[in-house]
Amino acid sequence: MLLEHISFSGIIIAGLCIALLLSKKRNVSSDHYLIVWLIVAVANLLYYLFPFLFSGKLQPFGFAIPVLSVGMLYLYVLSLTFNIEFRLNYMIRHSLFFIMYSLSFILFSAFYENIVFKDCIPYFTHKQPRGVLDLLTIPMAIVPVVYIVFCFLALRKYQKKLPQYYSALEKISLNWLKYILISLIVLFIGVSLIITLSSKMGTIPSDKIFKIVAAVQSIYLCCIVFFSLRQSIVFNQQAFTENPAADKEGVKISSENRNRSTDISQKLLMFMEAERPFLDEELSLQKLSFLMEVSTHRLSEVINQDLGTNFYKFVNSYRVEEVKKKLRTPEFDKYSILGIAFESGFNSKSTFNKIFKEETGMTPSEFKKSGSSVKES
Repeated sequence: MLLEHISFSGIIIAGLCIALLLSKKRNVSSDHYLIVWLIVAVANLLYYLFPFLFSGKLQPFGFAIPVLSVGMLYLYVLSLTFNIEFRLNYMIRHSLFFIMYSLSFILFSAFYENIVFKDCIPYFTHKQPRGVLDLLTIPMAIVPVVYIVFCFLALRKYQKKLPQYYSALEKISLNWLKYILISLIVLFIGVSLIITLSSKMGTIPSDKIFKIVAAVQSIYLCCIVFFSLRQSIVFNQQAFTENPAADKEGVKISSENRNRSTDISQKLLMFMEAERPFLDEELSLQKLSFLMEVSTHRLSEVINQDLGTNFYKFVNSYRVEEVKKKLRTPEFDKYSILGIAFESGFNSKSTFNKIFKEETGMTPSEFKKSGSSVKES
C-alpha cells in the first residue's frame, strides 16, 4: 500500500501544479511544456497503477508512455534553456516515435504472434523465443536514455553561455536539472535491468515491479515540480537566444570600425568606475547595455574581444576589488567578510569564496589577516 500511496501523491501533486500553472495570468513557454509533461507523467502513473484502463489495443500505448514522457521532458528543457516557443508541431515531431513504436506492437501481434500485457510487461500468447520480444522492447531502454543525453547536452550548452550574459549564475544555472537528468539515466538503465532479470529469474514479483517504478517516478515528479516552480519565480524565463544575424552584423562593424570598439571599451571602464553598477547583484549584460545606451551584442563583443574576458569574470573582478578595498578600510572592521561581500555585489557565499580565491590566490580570511595587497600572478 505504501507504494500506491506514494504514486497517488505524485498524481495529486501533478494535478495541483497543473491547476496552479493554468491559473497564472501570463504563462511562458516553459510553463506550457511543463503542463504537457505533467499530463503525460500522470498518464504513465495511472497505467502502472491501473493497467486495465489501457485495455486491448491501448496496452502498447500505455507501455510506451515513458518514450513520450522523455520527449516532452526534452522540449521542457529546451524551453527553459533556450526559450523555444510552445508549438504543436514540436510536440507532434517528438511524439512520432511513441506512436510508431506503439503501433509496432499491434502490427507484430497481427502478423507474427499475439502479444499480451500482464502487469505492464509484454508476453507472447504462445511460447516463442524470448530474444524476439527482448529485441522489440530494447527501444524502451535506449530511446529514453538518448533523449536524456540530449537534455544534458542542451543544458551543458546553456550553462557554457551563461557567463557571457550574467554576473551571478547560482539562481539560473539549472544545476538541479543536471542532477535529475544524470539520476534519470541511472534509473532507466536500472529499471530495464530489473525488468529483464525479474522476467527471467523471478527475483521481484511481476505485479510489484511497476508499482516500485511508479513510486520512484512520483518522487522524481515531485522534485521536478518543486524546482520548476521555484525556478519560474527566480528565473522567469530570462533565457537568451542565439542571434546569428546579430553575430554577422557585429563582425562586419568590428572590421569596419575598430576605433568605435576602443571608444566603447574606454566608456565601459569609466562607467564601471564612476557609476559602480557591479554593486547590483542582478547585473546582466542586457541591464548594463541599457544603462550605457550601447547594444547588447556590441557590448559583449567589446568585453570578449577587446578586454579578453567574459561578462561574468569582468563584473566579478570589480566586486573582488571592492571587497579588498573594504577589507583594508577600518570603518568596515565591524562587518563580517560575508557582509562585505554582499555589500559589494555578491549574492552567494560559495561563489564569492571561489572567485576571490581565483582572483587573489588566497581566501578572504587569509587576505584580511595578511592586511596586504594581493600578489598578482
